[in-house]
Formats: sequence, C-alpha cells, structure tokens
Amino acid sequence: MEAAAVPSEASTRRSLRSRVRRKRATRTVSFPELVWLHFLRQQELQQGRHKPYEGPAEDRYRRFVQGFEEEHGKIVDAYWCSNQASAVALTVKRRPLMLPDVVRLHWATDWATKEKPKLMTLLYRCESLAVRVHEVLRDTSQRLAMQSLFTVISFLLGFGETERSHNDRAVAEIDRNTRQELKRVELYYHKAAARSGQIVYVGGMLLGMVPVAVLIVLALVLRVADSHNLAARQGMLCFAAGAVGALMSVMARMNSGRVRVDWEFGKDTLRTLGSLRPFVGGIFGLMTFFALKSGVVALNIADAKRSTYFYILFAFVAGFSERFAQDMLLGPTVQAVGRRRPRDQGHADEQVVDELPATEDDPLGALPSTSTGL
Repeated sequence: MEAAAVPSEASTRRSLRSRVRRKRATRTVSFPELVWLHFLRQQELQQGRHKPYEGPAEDRYRRFVQGFEEEHGKIVDAYWCSNQASAVALTVKRRPLMLPDVVRLHWATDWATKEKPKLMTLLYRCESLAVRVHEVLRDTSQRLAMQSLFTVISFLLGFGETERSHNDRAVAEIDRNTRQELKRVELYYHKAAARSGQIVYVGGMLLGMVPVAVLIVLALVLRVADSHNLAARQGMLCFAAGAVGALMSVMARMNSGRVRVDWEFGKDTLRTLGSLRPFVGGIFGLMTFFALKSGVVALNIADAKRSTYFYILFAFVAGFSERFAQDMLLGPTVQAVGRRRPRDQGHADEQVVDELPATEDDPLGALPSTSTGL
C-alpha cells in the first residue's frame, strides 16, 4: 500500500507543478502575440487541414486567449482582420467591492497599415488618445470613450481591407470623417477628464481627513483623561476645524465650477495633492488659534466656557478662506473684534465694527467683527 501511494503522491506533485508552470507560462501574453496566433489559426482554417475550431493552432490560440484574459480581463469586443495579422480588442477587468473596473483598448495594426500611411496616421491619433483616456478617465466615461475609439479603429481596419483603401478620394473622405469623429471624442474626453480630476482630488482630500478624524478622537480622549488641559484640546480642535473648512471650501468652489485641476498630472499626483489640502487648512486654523490665544489679534471673551466655540469658528473660517487667514494673521490693521472708545468720549457702550470685504476666495464673505465682552 505504501509503495502504491508513493507514485500517486509523486504524480500529484508533478501534475501540480505542471499546472503552476502552465499558469506561469500563460500569465504574460502580449496582444501582438495573440493577434499573430489568431492569424495562424485562420490560415489553418482556410487551408482545410482540420475541422473548424479544432487542431493544434486552435488549441494554442485558446490557451493564449485564456492567459491574456487572466492578465487584462475578459475580451468584451474585438475586430480581427481577415487577410492580415492585425486586430483591435476591448477588455474589461472586474475589480472587487466599489473599485472601478479596468477598461483597456489593445491594438496591433502595423501589419495591415504598413503600406497605407494615411490610415497609419489616423490610427496613431486614435491610439495616443486611447492612452490618455485610460490614464485619466474613470468608470462609465472611460468605457464610453474607449468604446468610441474601438469603433473608429475597427472601422479603419475594416476599410483598409477593402479595395477602396487604394482610392485617394475614398481615403481623403475617410480621413476627413475620422478626424471629425476624433474631435468629438476628444471634446468628450476633456469634459469628462475635468470632472474625473476633481473627483480624484476630492478623494485624496477625504483620505487626508482620516488623520484629522483621529485627531478629533484624541481631543475627546484628552478631555476625559485630562479635563484641565484646555489649551491642547482647543488646539487639536482648531486644527481639525481648519481642515474641515478647507474641505468645504473645495466642495463649494467645485459646485460653482471654480476648481480647475490639471488632470494629466496623473491620478496618484492629484490624490496626493488633495490629501495635503486638509493639512494646509489645518495649519491655518492652528495659526489662527495661536494668534487669538496669544493676543496678537484682540478677542475679549468673558465666558471662558464658550471660548472653544469661538476658536473653532475662526479656525474653520481660516481653513475655508486662505485670504481671511492671511489678512487676520499678517494685516496689522485687521481686527477681529471692535475696540471700545475711551470713556471720556462719552461712548462707553458703542462699538466700532470693521468688516472684511468678501473676496473670490471667500464666497461666504468675511465675518463681521463682534464683541463678546458683554
């Protein structure tokens, strides 16, 4: 029994090893290789050596298709030239949870257009636009643009297989119509890319808010553990308020169409820049707290229990409007509260209120100066 079990175990290991090797061998398959195998398969089919969908070329092609789809996703649409080893394919790779699917356009067109320079030029424009669409757009907009480019490329490849591809007038007409279609696709790309860049930027800001949420929890814990350490708790809350103000500022300006990002920087760069934006607002909020606490900006608060709310309010506004924070921190004549006139002038209860003008960076307008020493 033991002697019989040894060959069985060895054969199992060999079969497992062969499957791993086969999987590794089919893991990286380029699209030009797949196109060439498809061409060999079509030649074998035309020569009548085997029945349709049978034979060595068919098996080899199916194996490579499986390896290609394992790496790039399922081929949802494809056009294969019948006389040349050229093709274009659209793949969609599913991703788990709420992550967007990966949509890619694959092409191998050199064999069919090597003697047709005008068609090659049009295909080059399509391919360069496809690269930008893949790197910049997301979700539905990416798939719509890719599908439009797939239609254009497949149309050009199909035209290249006809006799009209040797007619200069027909080629000129195709060139004109294709350029018009590419202009429409590129216009759609620019509009969708602007919104996609904003979404990536805001997503980065939300990631940057995670440490801010931790800071708020730490402030609450500090309140329970050390209720007398009021200044440290106020500083943390002011930093968090400035970060929230920065987030709300970007959201408000985005709704009004005043947020412009260079989407061709790349998703990682935009996400990184967005994650840093809450920290910039938090720094402004913290510096505003220091300015109010140190007396650089006069703020008279009679009720010490309410002082935290006033600090948070000014920190939020500082994060929301960088102009407001700069004016309050750097402007020597800017005052956050009214000054009482000397009593000998007979206006002990009269207040002088200085209002900061509303600016483009501050859609809410500046806060009017108020006095809390009642």
